[in-house]
Amino acid sequence: MRERSQSEVVQAAGELITNCGYNEVSLVSLSTSDYTGIDELVANLSHRYHNLSLSLPSLRIDSFSVRLMEALPSRKKTGLTFAPEAGSERLRRSINKNTPEDELLKTAATAFDRGWINLKLYFMLGLPTETIDDIEDIIQLVDKLRSLGRKAKGKRPRLRISLPTFVPKPHTPFQWVAQAEEEQLNSKCELLNLGLHRKGVRLSWPDPKASLLEAALSRGDRQLGKVIHHAWKLGATFDAWSEHFNYEIWLCAFEKAGLEPTFYAQRERSLDEPLPWAHIDVGVTTAFLKQEYQRAIEGIETPDCRHKACNACGLERWQPDCQQKHQAKPAHHHPQQ
Repeated sequence: MRERSQSEVVQAAGELITNCGYNEVSLVSLSTSDYTGIDELVANLSHRYHNLSLSLPSLRIDSFSVRLMEALPSRKKTGLTFAPEAGSERLRRSINKNTPEDELLKTAATAFDRGWINLKLYFMLGLPTETIDDIEDIIQLVDKLRSLGRKAKGKRPRLRISLPTFVPKPHTPFQWVAQAEEEQLNSKCELLNLGLHRKGVRLSWPDPKASLLEAALSRGDRQLGKVIHHAWKLGATFDAWSEHFNYEIWLCAFEKAGLEPTFYAQRERSLDEPLPWAHIDVGVTTAFLKQEYQRAIEGIETPDCRHKACNACGLERWQPDCQQKHQAKPAHHHPQQ
């Protein structure tokens, strides 16, 4: 994981404040609280810029410490964003984000006690092995969080629940799985909408058709070049913005190319099937991804190699830090592929 130095981040924040006139800064990363010295960085920014409104999106609940929250300026409470990803511990363990529910609730309670009433939560819909029980667990978890917020300050918390659709991507353990169909996703969203019809709770989810297209393009082969070209000629531009997205244009483009988006997005692939991206070496081996896929289906968590022994994922072939750790504490070896 590559990180900017703390001095670089402080300098960039200072330039933004000076040049743009804003007093709001977001520290953005795949997992902001995993940044080395994040608590020191937050304290530094808060000390330098007294009127700064600082937000930390994309927080992993298991690494979000009370110390970090204490470093946030108390003058302005912007929203906090957490990503439980799934409602049940079983499913979180399956995707290697196994935060125990009691830890999640404890962290949220601390946030409420510190004065935050706006929380945004991300739950992924359509994850492999997901069941209706997992959806019900989302409802129960949100209800518990809402109850904690009401107890903390006597105020009604505002919870924004975002429900993005799972999109299988290349070079990941789930690159072989089928994306959930629109009918399944809509029924789960409806169940959540009914179960979380509460004051102070707002749900949002993307258009399943946009997620279908994303999955098709993500796992497509070279034939999709024709589809993209046809779509562009038909007027498809800035499709990531919902107001510009026109699914009919893309359906027409697929039809002109003699292809179906569901073939790429909603088809389960054999572990032995040649994949269009298999010739690209990203460091992590296919053999390791297959093993991780099997572990995920069985609900077995893989330890974080930053804090545990090397998992021999393949990066130890190229990365000096990984090589050193792999040689110092060899883990179970997997066949390289």
